[in-house]
Amino acid sequence: MDVEHRVVMEVRHVPRYRLMIALQELGAEMVDVASVIAPRWAAHIESLEPDIVGIVEVPRDRLVIEGVRVEVERVHSYILRQTERYRR
Repeated sequence: MDVEHRVVMEVRHVPRYRLMIALQELGAEMVDVASVIAPRWAAHIESLEPDIVGIVEVPRDRLVIEGVRVEVERVHSYILRQTERYRR
């Protein structure tokens, strides 16, 4: 796969399994627990240190989407909409 574009986004308050479901809805197949691949793009989730707010830990992840520019932008836009919906 040719990587011509890459988007990195930080995701908070959204469980990883929901991210994986959203990526699969876009036509990707799971490679392992935290990565998917599609014909023109691929994505993986990386763990980040949680934010500490008072005594509460806020989990954080980094979603990396790579591939053909048009597809990466489409996937990124969809994930932004989905993460906003999940946080409500």
